Amino acid sequence: MKVSEYELDYDDIRGQIRQLIKSESSSSVAVRYIRNYYSSDGSFIWIDRHGMDSRADTLLAFISKVDEMGFKKELFRVSQIEEDLNRVRKLDFDKSSNSINKVFARLEYNLSRAFIRYSTGQNFGFVNPSVILNRDPDNNGESARMVYKYQFDIKIEHPTDSFYKKTLMVMRGGDMGGFLREIQPKRKLYNQLQDRLNSGTLSEKEWFTTLCNMERCRWNEKIVEEDCEKYVLVNIPSFMLKAVDGDSVLTMRVCCGEPRTKTPLLTSEIVRMELNPMWNVPYSIAKGIAGSTGYMVRNNMFIYDKKKGRLPVSEASRELILSGQQRIVQEGGPGNSLGRIVFRFENNFSVYLHHTSSPWAFQSANRAISHGCVRVEKPYELAVFLMKEKDMNLAGKIKYSMTYSMKKDSEGNLVKSSVKKDSLVRSVKVEPNIPVFLTYYTLYPDNSGKLVEYKDVYGYDRRIIEQLKPYAKRR
Repeated sequence: MKVSEYELDYDDIRGQIRQLIKSESSSSVAVRYIRNYYSSDGSFIWIDRHGMDSRADTLLAFISKVDEMGFKKELFRVSQIEEDLNRVRKLDFDKSSNSINKVFARLEYNLSRAFIRYSTGQNFGFVNPSVILNRDPDNNGESARMVYKYQFDIKIEHPTDSFYKKTLMVMRGGDMGGFLREIQPKRKLYNQLQDRLNSGTLSEKEWFTTLCNMERCRWNEKIVEEDCEKYVLVNIPSFMLKAVDGDSVLTMRVCCGEPRTKTPLLTSEIVRMELNPMWNVPYSIAKGIAGSTGYMVRNNMFIYDKKKGRLPVSEASRELILSGQQRIVQEGGPGNSLGRIVFRFENNFSVYLHHTSSPWAFQSANRAISHGCVRVEKPYELAVFLMKEKDMNLAGKIKYSMTYSMKKDSEGNLVKSSVKKDSLVRSVKVEPNIPVFLTYYTLYPDNSGKLVEYKDVYGYDRRIIEQLKPYAKRR
């Protein structure tokens, strides 16, 4: 005998789903995708001829632990799903808000919504760094002329239509447990941070800092250092560089961009080393010294004019420098602001790793002092690290090229003949190219593996936490 309270009406269920869509408050891309799916009368995913697909329990096993990730369960409607699944198992329906069709409609929509939101967040991150970190409130006015206005250029994967279609295929009958395990963050640091988050010993600030760095681990970077046998990594908040080659690790202090001219976050490959490079003085500095002929002479500078080529500083025009028609260039060699060696890698910011003529800067605790480039404490050691074969003859030439000085005659002019030309090198290719990562973690393991907290020097944590806070829940 049919009992009306237990009879599924598929048209009624669709109508109930449409009502749920109308009341949807989330504007996330993932939720919008599933909302459009049901608005277009997509076939039911969780409801079958036996009632409710048992794989709902698989999904529930994952989303019921989101509080261990620092998120409110309400973000995934866990309580409602648990309640409705319990009603289905006990046939606990009524003729009002918990009628069989309303319960099944809620389960159908909420399970799909939870699955796609969870999958997208764990696989790509719950916030988009390309948007959040490239809206820099510090870079306005004059500094808006600079490419440093854009800070995040790490190559990361974003959810695409093909990813959403894959999630639908998994929901319809794929290996749901395998898929949900596969999309978990891969970085070892993530698990270390999650253990810290759930330690129960953190202050509110420490807890949110941990949550923020867990989010960084979710960003689906196309290449990460853990996939590389040999690489160079700079973590800006710690002002440290780590060069890793298997079990061999070289560490050194670095100086990074000050908050107005931040060092951008990026991934690239070091392709060559240049010895005694010339320095194209950045606009932010050039505008301050454009009329100081004496200063430019003392610092071995010249003018490059786009129409006339190289000119003495006496022919510098402040107006042309400010308009970009002329630029100030410092000769390479002793006293050059870039130091004696530059490590070049492709990027959209004209930044690089380099030596410095101001080595005392490495003794400061706050080393956010540059105009965007990264100054390295041990440039010669880094140069040797980058060499595939430790050619000691070439290493000797690099050493000489970095340390020679020219004598002066009785009138104070440099005597170029005092330099051993056969011991000089100008450029050395790095073959194979070595991956370089300019990263930003305010919680990062030290050499012993212990997590150390660093100052949020650029204020990035604050921006990320602001986006996560509405969904966060301390245990």
